This record gives sequence, structure tokens and C-alpha cells, in this order.
Amino acid sequence: MQLSDLSALRERQQDGEYLLPAYEDWCFSRIPGTVADLLGADVGPRLPAAATDEYDDISRVVVFLVDGFGLAQWDGERERIPFLRDFERAGRVTPLTSVYPSETAAAMNTFHSATLPAEHGVVGWNVYEPDADEMFEALPFLRKDGTEPERIDIEDVANADPIYPDLSAAGVETHHVTPFPSESTVPHTYDADDLSTFSDAFGEAAEEASDPSYIFAYLPQTDATAHAEGVDSEAYREIATETFDRVAAAIDTLAAETDDHGETLVCLTADHGLIDTDPERNVDLSAPPFDLVPDLKTLSDGTPIRFSGSARNVNLHLRPDRIDDVYDTLVTELDAKVLRKQEVLDTDLFGANPSPVFERRLGDLVVVHRDRSVWYGDEARDKLDYIGMHGGLHPDEMLIPFATATLDSLAD
Repeated sequence: MQLSDLSALRERQQDGEYLLPAYEDWCFSRIPGTVADLLGADVGPRLPAAATDEYDDISRVVVFLVDGFGLAQWDGERERIPFLRDFERAGRVTPLTSVYPSETAAAMNTFHSATLPAEHGVVGWNVYEPDADEMFEALPFLRKDGTEPERIDIEDVANADPIYPDLSAAGVETHHVTPFPSESTVPHTYDADDLSTFSDAFGEAAEEASDPSYIFAYLPQTDATAHAEGVDSEAYREIATETFDRVAAAIDTLAAETDDHGETLVCLTADHGLIDTDPERNVDLSAPPFDLVPDLKTLSDGTPIRFSGSARNVNLHLRPDRIDDVYDTLVTELDAKVLRKQEVLDTDLFGANPSPVFERRLGDLVVVHRDRSVWYGDEARDKLDYIGMHGGLHPDEMLIPFATATLDSLAD
């Protein structure tokens, strides 16, 4: 890793104790455009040329995305996991920022569409869609009671089209190795609860892919463990070790199935990093001094709109006459950024070119605590009990690796 690059990125994007997205250049949002460009296609803006200028004549790109494994996690585990040090020696680790919010639902919709959250409109894990009178979780596409939303189609969760038809039109074959079926690509599914099943799924992708090709492999296990146990835990260290053992084995499989190792580029990245919060000090908006639930707008059936964004990216949809008072209370009581809707739009926090979908889903206030979770203990106590969290603007949430190496350099 070029520490000078990291220092410069930190200094440029720093906003007090927070770190803002580098949408204009060194951002996660530009990875899909970079992958496409390396394979001779154009799906959107790419990273600056310096990120990949040493790689020529690439016919296959393989991206391993380890959910939540940000730069802080890479640095924290590199002495224990030899694979990370070996990868550094074989290639390079370029620091990037995540998008805002630094959470999976927003970031992965960006990754699959090459659009920013302000364009695709997924404001976080939880979405309130006023036009449909629905409040739901974006990725499972479920209400909190476990039922599917009835007044919005899953195709309308994100206001964006996937990049994969464009890749296909450019002659690039795309394979996805994920726990979830994927439309418009060749899927190779595995069991997220059993990492041993990842190896066979990846092996199928490596064997079947015809170049030029793009293989995307998604591993969410570290993130899930961090929520329950925290980053500073033995359980997290164990799952990180197992995850990268599987990635290393997948690279060995790739080498066995690939003829020209110099034309295959292997990338490791993450959608965001993580911080450990303190469940005993996390903030309950449904309790004093906030007692905020009566101030919320409601669905047509009277249900308060609690769930929009996430506990590190709280989007508050408030009764118009309560916005100013709630703002004053939050600013007084919290060590947090509390942003009015217009300020969010003026500063492009979620990205430029906001769509009408995004604007109507964006909260009247957005709350980003420095290092705690902020949510509703009356109906979602479990989120306040999570230790490892993300979604906010802490540097450890926002800084991620974009590690690259050719297959032949990894085999040396």
C-alpha cells in the first residue's frame, strides 16, 4: 500500500472526525467502470488511470468482494493472515472511499449499476417509499413482519439498470459467485452459512467462463460475524482467516483453469469497513430525552415511519411542524452530524445528480453519529445491541482497499 496515497486521501476527504466520499475519483463507485474498461467495455466512470496503469491486455477480471473488510480491517489482520501480505507483495493496494451511506444495500446497488446512491435512490438498508406507502428492507425486499411489499415491485427498489447487459453487448461474459441467484449473469450460488460450499461454486465459474470474462465473488461472512461479535473478537478473526483461506484456494483453482496468467487480473475489495460500537451507550430514539416516535410521519395505516436508512445513517421522516424542534434536540444531545434535507442535497453527500426517487425517499433529517448506533429500541432493540456496525462517515467505515495483482504475480 502506498501510505502517501492513503495520507493524501484522508487529508483531502477529512471533515473533522468524519471522512467524506471521494466520488470524483478514488471511490468504490468507480470499480465497475474500471473493470469494464480493462475488458474493453464502457459502463460508467472509472478510477484514475494510476489505479491500473500497469495492467495491459487483460482478458479476465476476477473481483473478490469481502463484505465489510475495509482498510482498517486489512491493516488489523495482515500480520495474522499471510495471504494479505503475499497479495501486497504481488501487486498493489489502492485506498478508496466507500459511498455514503457506507452500507451494503446502497453500495451494492452502486456496484451492480455504476450509479451513485443519489441516482439509484437506495438510501440504506431500510427504505421508505412514499409513492407506494411502503417501508421495507432493500436487499431482502421484505417488510419488518417478513412479508413482501405489495405496492412496489422489486425491480423498482433501485432506480437504475444493472451493468451486465452492457457488458454482454460488448462481448464480456459475466459470472457471479454469490449466495443469491443473479439475473443477467451466469449464477453460481453457494450457501452463505457454509463457506466450504464457496469453493465448488467458484470452481464452476472459473471452469465455465469464456474470455473476455468477469467473475464476481461475494463473501458476506465477515460482516455478519462483526455485527454480532465485533471486529475485536476471536469469532471475527476466525471467520476472516477462513474467508481468505477460501479466497486463496479460489485463486489456486483459477490458476489451474487459466492458460494465460498474465491476462487475468485479480482484485480484492470491500463495500465498506466497520467500527465497533458500544451497545450500552448506543442511542435509543424512542426513549428520553428524544421520545421521537410521536414526531414521525406515518404510513396511511398509522404506522410510524421508523425504518429509513440504518442505525449509522438515520433518515428521519418527520411531521413538518416537528422538524425544527427535533433538529435542535438532536444537535444538543448527540455527538453527531445532523443534516437537514437541503444540506444533504447541496453537499452531494449521497452523490451528485439526485433522482426524484432519491429525493422523495431522503429523510427530512439525516443523523450520522461519530461512533455509535442511533435507532429505535422500542421495535428494533437488536440493532442497538449489534457491536460491529457501518453506514456512517467514520474513517474506518469509509476507507476500503482496492487490491490488484495479475494471476502470474500471485503464482510466483
